[in-house]
Amino acid sequence: MIYFFLAIGALIAGIVTAMAGGGGIFIITFLMMLEIPIKIVIGTNRVSACLDNATSSYNYYKKGKLDTEFFKYAIIPAFLGTVIGSKLLVLLNAKIVERLIPMILLALVIRMFVNKKAGLENEFEGFTRKNIIKGIIVTFLMGIYMGFFGLAIGNFFTLALVYVLKFDFLKAVATVKPINFFMGLVSVVIYAMDGIIDWKIAIFVTAFRVIGSKLGSNYASEKGAKAVKPIFLLLCVFTVFKEYFL
Repeated sequence: MIYFFLAIGALIAGIVTAMAGGGGIFIITFLMMLEIPIKIVIGTNRVSACLDNATSSYNYYKKGKLDTEFFKYAIIPAFLGTVIGSKLLVLLNAKIVERLIPMILLALVIRMFVNKKAGLENEFEGFTRKNIIKGIIVTFLMGIYMGFFGLAIGNFFTLALVYVLKFDFLKAVATVKPINFFMGLVSVVIYAMDGIIDWKIAIFVTAFRVIGSKLGSNYASEKGAKAVKPIFLLLCVFTVFKEYFL
């Protein structure tokens, strides 16, 4: 029965991740119900998230929603940050971040509700020197977080591009996909070397998550930023609620 719920959760995770990021919360919740150690949960979820991001990246690219130029500036800081964060997960207690992240996410969501126009229009001014430096710093920090814990990484990265670089939500969600895929791939290799992946569950979950990812990215591409923003905010609220009340 648990595999049935995992399949449903994976399908939902794929749809939500493609549209707003952070759908891995559904996978992590179900895996924790199996009383799997938190490090194994993180490692196992990362495999499906990695291929999920690959699927939606390709879909967004085909539909012309992907900013490929950002990737060339982000690839090195993303790699360095992810390696550092992945090693920290192996060495440190991830529970610290597990409790801290929802509080940060809640603060960002509250700000988003106050600024109702944020993310609805693309106000990005291009890859000026200032924006390139901002993008490198943001990506490096996201890489560290991705490697160490990664919960709601799509939410954080999307919000960072909306606030720091003034992307609209759809452009931000689409742009972080290939970077998240790359960071996820780096962390999967490190996790595998350290033996913190349950491959049987990871492969099962991935199959359903990839299907959901294609469905979600198709819908987001058709409906635009106005459809993505409310789903994004609801997911953030659910993440916080799950952490403190479920």
